[in-house]
Amino acid sequence: MDLGLTKKVALVTGASAGIGFAIAEKMAAEGCCLIICGRNSQTLEKAHQALLKFQGEVISVIADVQDETDSQNLVKQALENFGKIDILINNSEGASFAGDLIENISDKAWKNTFEGKLMGYIRMTNLVLPKMKSQQWGRIINIIGTSGKEPSAHLIKSGVVNAGLINFTKAVATQVAKYNVLVTAINPGIIDTPRHRQYLDINAQKQETTIDFIREKIINNIPIKRIGNSSEIANLVTFLSSECASYITGVTIPVDGGLSTAAF
Repeated sequence: MDLGLTKKVALVTGASAGIGFAIAEKMAAEGCCLIICGRNSQTLEKAHQALLKFQGEVISVIADVQDETDSQNLVKQALENFGKIDILINNSEGASFAGDLIENISDKAWKNTFEGKLMGYIRMTNLVLPKMKSQQWGRIINIIGTSGKEPSAHLIKSGVVNAGLINFTKAVATQVAKYNVLVTAINPGIIDTPRHRQYLDINAQKQETTIDFIREKIINNIPIKRIGNSSEIANLVTFLSSECASYITGVTIPVDGGLSTAAF
Protein backbone atom coordinates (compact mmCIF):
# COMPACT_ATOMS: atom_id res chain seq x y z
CA MET A 1 0.00 0.00 0.00
CA ASP A 2 1.31 3.44 -0.95
CA LEU A 3 0.82 5.63 2.10
CA GLY A 4 1.54 8.81 0.17
CA LEU A 5 4.45 9.86 2.36
CA THR A 6 7.02 10.38 -0.39
CA LYS A 7 8.77 13.75 0.07
CA LYS A 8 6.92 14.46 3.31
CA VAL A 9 9.29 15.95 5.87
CA ALA A 10 9.37 14.08 9.17
CA LEU A 11 11.17 15.27 12.27
CA VAL A 12 11.86 12.38 14.64
CA THR A 13 13.32 13.10 18.06
CA GLY A 14 15.28 10.53 20.02
CA ALA A 15 15.94 8.73 16.74
CA SER A 16 19.41 7.35 17.28
CA ALA A 17 18.27 4.03 18.78
CA GLY A 18 15.30 1.95 19.92
CA ILE A 19 11.78 3.02 19.01
CA GLY A 20 12.93 6.34 17.57
CA PHE A 21 15.33 4.72 15.13
CA ALA A 22 12.74 2.14 14.07
CA ILE A 23 10.31 4.98 13.34
CA ALA A 24 12.91 6.90 11.33
CA GLU A 25 13.78 3.75 9.37
CA LYS A 26 10.15 3.02 8.52
CA MET A 27 9.44 6.62 7.53
CA ALA A 28 12.54 6.67 5.33
CA ALA A 29 11.42 3.44 3.66
CA GLU A 30 8.14 5.18 2.80
CA GLY A 31 10.03 7.99 1.06
CA CYS A 32 10.06 10.68 3.74
CA CYS A 33 12.78 13.26 4.04
CA LEU A 34 14.07 13.04 7.59
CA ILE A 35 15.56 15.24 10.23
CA ILE A 36 16.61 13.19 13.22
CA CYS A 37 18.19 14.10 16.52
CA GLY A 38 19.87 12.48 19.47
CA ARG A 39 22.20 13.41 22.30
CA ASN A 40 25.05 10.99 21.60
CA SER A 41 27.06 11.93 18.51
CA GLN A 42 28.43 8.44 17.84
CA THR A 43 25.05 6.71 18.14
CA LEU A 44 23.40 9.41 16.03
CA GLU A 45 26.01 9.13 13.30
CA LYS A 46 25.55 5.36 13.21
CA ALA A 47 21.79 5.85 12.79
CA HIS A 48 22.35 8.45 10.09
CA GLN A 49 24.57 6.12 8.07
CA ALA A 50 22.05 3.28 8.39
CA LEU A 51 19.29 5.50 6.98
CA LEU A 52 21.27 6.49 3.89
CA LYS A 53 20.28 3.24 2.18
CA PHE A 54 16.90 4.84 1.52
CA GLN A 55 16.39 7.44 -1.21
CA GLY A 56 15.09 10.31 0.90
CA GLU A 57 17.38 12.99 2.29
CA VAL A 58 18.48 12.61 5.92
CA ILE A 59 19.79 15.34 8.19
CA SER A 60 20.97 14.56 11.70
CA VAL A 61 21.38 17.11 14.47
CA ILE A 62 22.91 16.59 17.89
CA ALA A 63 20.21 17.98 20.14
CA ASP A 64 18.54 17.46 23.48
CA VAL A 65 14.87 18.41 23.05
CA GLN A 66 14.65 18.95 26.79
CA ASP A 67 16.73 22.06 26.13
CA GLU A 68 14.97 25.12 24.72
CA THR A 69 17.88 26.34 22.59
CA ASP A 70 18.55 22.88 21.13
CA SER A 71 14.87 22.50 20.26
CA GLN A 72 14.71 25.86 18.53
CA ASN A 73 17.86 25.08 16.55
CA LEU A 74 16.52 21.69 15.53
CA VAL A 75 13.33 23.14 14.05
CA LYS A 76 15.28 26.01 12.46
CA GLN A 77 17.56 23.55 10.67
CA ALA A 78 14.60 21.52 9.47
CA LEU A 79 12.93 24.60 7.97
CA GLU A 80 16.16 25.92 6.47
CA ASN A 81 16.88 22.62 4.73
CA PHE A 82 13.39 21.51 3.73
CA GLY A 83 11.21 24.61 3.99
CA LYS A 84 8.53 22.74 5.91
CA ILE A 85 7.82 20.16 8.58
CA ASP A 86 4.93 17.84 7.79
CA ILE A 87 5.28 15.31 10.59
CA LEU A 88 6.62 15.58 14.13
CA ILE A 89 7.30 12.43 16.12
CA ASN A 90 7.86 13.30 19.77
CA ASN A 91 9.89 10.42 21.16
CA SER A 92 11.83 10.75 24.39
CA GLU A 93 12.92 8.69 27.36
CA GLY A 94 10.86 9.02 30.47
CA ALA A 95 12.08 9.52 34.02
CA SER A 96 14.89 7.43 35.41
CA PHE A 97 14.07 4.13 37.08
CA ALA A 98 15.62 5.05 40.42
CA GLY A 99 13.92 6.75 43.36
CA ASP A 100 10.31 5.89 42.62
CA LEU A 101 9.26 5.51 46.25
CA ILE A 102 7.25 8.68 46.80
CA GLU A 103 9.09 9.67 49.98
CA ASN A 104 12.41 9.46 48.13
CA ILE A 105 11.46 11.78 45.29
CA SER A 106 12.66 15.33 45.88
CA ASP A 107 11.05 18.50 44.55
CA LYS A 108 14.05 18.87 42.26
CA ALA A 109 13.52 15.37 40.83
CA TRP A 110 9.87 16.16 40.12
CA LYS A 111 10.80 19.44 38.45
CA ASN A 112 13.46 17.74 36.33
CA THR A 113 10.90 15.17 35.21
CA PHE A 114 8.39 17.85 34.24
CA GLU A 115 11.05 19.91 32.46
CA GLY A 116 12.20 16.83 30.62
CA LYS A 117 9.75 14.74 28.64
CA LEU A 118 6.60 16.80 29.37
CA MET A 119 8.01 20.21 28.49
CA GLY A 120 10.08 18.70 25.68
CA TYR A 121 6.96 17.46 23.90
CA ILE A 122 5.05 20.67 24.59
CA ARG A 123 7.93 22.83 23.36
CA MET A 124 8.47 20.87 20.14
CA THR A 125 4.75 20.95 19.42
CA ASN A 126 4.66 24.73 19.83
CA LEU A 127 7.68 25.13 17.55
CA VAL A 128 6.23 23.16 14.61
CA LEU A 129 2.59 24.23 14.83
CA PRO A 130 2.88 27.63 13.09
CA LYS A 131 4.23 26.07 9.89
CA MET A 132 1.78 23.17 9.98
CA LYS A 133 -1.16 25.52 10.46
CA SER A 134 -0.06 27.78 7.62
CA GLN A 135 0.31 24.85 5.22
CA GLN A 136 -3.02 23.38 6.40
CA TRP A 137 -1.52 19.93 6.90
CA GLY A 138 0.36 18.29 9.71
CA ARG A 139 0.76 15.24 11.87
CA ILE A 140 2.03 15.21 15.45
CA ILE A 141 2.47 11.82 17.09
CA ASN A 142 3.49 11.55 20.73
CA ILE A 143 5.18 8.38 21.94
CA ILE A 144 4.07 8.23 25.57
CA GLY A 145 3.72 5.04 27.65
CA THR A 146 1.22 2.82 29.41
CA SER A 147 1.93 4.22 32.89
CA GLY A 148 0.02 7.37 31.93
CA LYS A 149 -3.22 5.39 31.77
CA GLU A 150 -2.43 2.61 34.21
CA PRO A 151 -0.47 3.92 37.20
CA SER A 152 2.52 1.92 38.33
CA ALA A 153 3.90 2.17 41.85
CA HIS A 154 7.36 1.61 40.36
CA LEU A 155 7.10 4.30 37.68
CA ILE A 156 5.37 7.10 39.52
CA LYS A 157 7.28 10.03 37.93
CA SER A 158 6.83 8.65 34.43
CA GLY A 159 3.16 7.95 35.11
CA VAL A 160 2.40 11.51 36.17
CA VAL A 161 4.18 12.95 33.12
CA ASN A 162 2.60 10.45 30.74
CA ALA A 163 -0.88 11.18 32.06
CA GLY A 164 -0.26 14.85 31.39
CA LEU A 165 0.86 14.08 27.83
CA ILE A 166 -2.27 12.02 27.13
CA ASN A 167 -4.34 15.01 28.26
CA PHE A 168 -2.15 17.38 26.23
CA THR A 169 -2.56 15.25 23.09
CA LYS A 170 -6.35 15.39 23.26
CA ALA A 171 -6.50 19.10 24.10
CA VAL A 172 -4.13 20.18 21.32
CA ALA A 173 -5.83 17.90 18.80
CA THR A 174 -9.12 19.66 19.48
CA GLN A 175 -7.56 23.09 19.06
CA VAL A 176 -5.78 22.45 15.75
CA ALA A 177 -8.10 20.02 13.95
CA LYS A 178 -9.60 22.88 11.88
CA TYR A 179 -6.15 23.40 10.32
CA ASN A 180 -5.98 19.74 9.22
CA VAL A 181 -3.28 19.14 11.81
CA LEU A 182 -3.91 15.79 13.46
CA VAL A 183 -2.46 14.97 16.87
CA THR A 184 -2.36 11.43 18.20
CA ALA A 185 -0.39 9.40 20.71
CA ILE A 186 0.86 5.86 21.16
CA ASN A 187 1.33 4.05 24.45
CA PRO A 188 3.95 1.36 23.84
CA GLY A 189 3.82 -1.58 26.20
CA ILE A 190 6.86 -3.71 26.93
CA ILE A 191 9.12 -3.20 23.91
CA ASP A 192 12.58 -4.71 23.40
CA THR A 193 14.77 -1.61 23.37
CA PRO A 194 18.14 -0.70 24.93
CA ARG A 195 16.22 1.10 27.69
CA HIS A 196 14.10 -1.98 28.41
CA ARG A 197 17.19 -4.14 28.61
CA GLN A 198 18.64 -1.62 31.08
CA TYR A 199 15.43 -1.93 33.10
CA LEU A 200 15.80 -5.72 33.17
CA ASP A 201 19.38 -5.46 34.36
CA ILE A 202 18.55 -2.97 37.14
CA ASN A 203 15.67 -5.08 38.42
CA ALA A 204 17.65 -8.30 38.28
CA GLN A 205 20.30 -6.67 40.46
CA LYS A 206 17.73 -5.26 42.88
CA GLN A 207 16.01 -8.62 43.25
CA GLU A 208 19.28 -10.57 43.21
CA THR A 209 18.10 -12.81 40.42
CA THR A 210 18.70 -13.27 36.69
CA ILE A 211 17.57 -11.17 33.76
CA ASP A 212 15.90 -14.24 32.26
CA PHE A 213 13.81 -14.67 35.43
CA ILE A 214 12.65 -11.03 35.33
CA ARG A 215 11.89 -11.28 31.62
CA GLU A 216 9.83 -14.44 32.12
CA LYS A 217 7.78 -12.75 34.86
CA ILE A 218 7.04 -9.85 32.52
CA ILE A 219 6.06 -12.10 29.61
CA ASN A 220 3.67 -14.06 31.82
CA ASN A 221 1.72 -10.84 32.42
CA ILE A 222 1.32 -10.08 28.71
CA PRO A 223 -1.71 -11.78 27.12
CA ILE A 224 0.07 -12.25 23.80
CA LYS A 225 2.96 -13.88 25.71
CA ARG A 226 5.89 -12.04 24.21
CA ILE A 227 7.71 -8.72 24.36
CA GLY A 228 7.03 -6.36 21.47
CA ASN A 229 9.58 -4.95 19.07
CA SER A 230 10.21 -1.40 17.94
CA SER A 231 9.04 -2.01 14.38
CA GLU A 232 5.52 -2.68 15.70
CA ILE A 233 5.41 0.86 17.07
CA ALA A 234 6.94 2.23 13.88
CA ASN A 235 4.26 0.57 11.73
CA LEU A 236 1.48 2.39 13.58
CA VAL A 237 3.37 5.71 13.54
CA THR A 238 3.73 5.46 9.77
CA PHE A 239 0.02 4.74 9.33
CA LEU A 240 -0.99 7.63 11.59
CA SER A 241 1.30 9.92 9.59
CA SER A 242 -0.45 9.12 6.33
CA GLU A 243 -3.69 10.11 4.63
CA CYS A 244 -4.99 6.65 5.50
CA ALA A 245 -5.48 8.05 9.01
CA SER A 246 -7.03 11.35 7.92
CA TYR A 247 -10.05 10.95 10.24
CA ILE A 248 -8.10 10.00 13.35
CA THR A 249 -7.10 12.63 15.90
CA GLY A 250 -7.07 13.18 19.63
CA VAL A 251 -6.69 9.52 20.52
CA THR A 252 -4.05 7.58 22.43
CA ILE A 253 -3.58 4.06 21.11
CA PRO A 254 -2.02 1.27 23.22
CA VAL A 255 0.38 -1.10 21.47
CA ASP A 256 1.04 -3.54 24.26
CA GLY A 257 0.04 -7.08 23.36
CA GLY A 258 -3.14 -6.74 25.44
CA LEU A 259 -1.30 -5.73 28.61
CA SER A 260 -3.49 -2.73 29.45
CA THR A 261 -6.83 -3.39 31.08
CA ALA A 262 -10.15 -2.56 29.42
CA ALA A 263 -11.39 -0.41 32.27
CA PHE A 264 -10.49 0.78 35.73
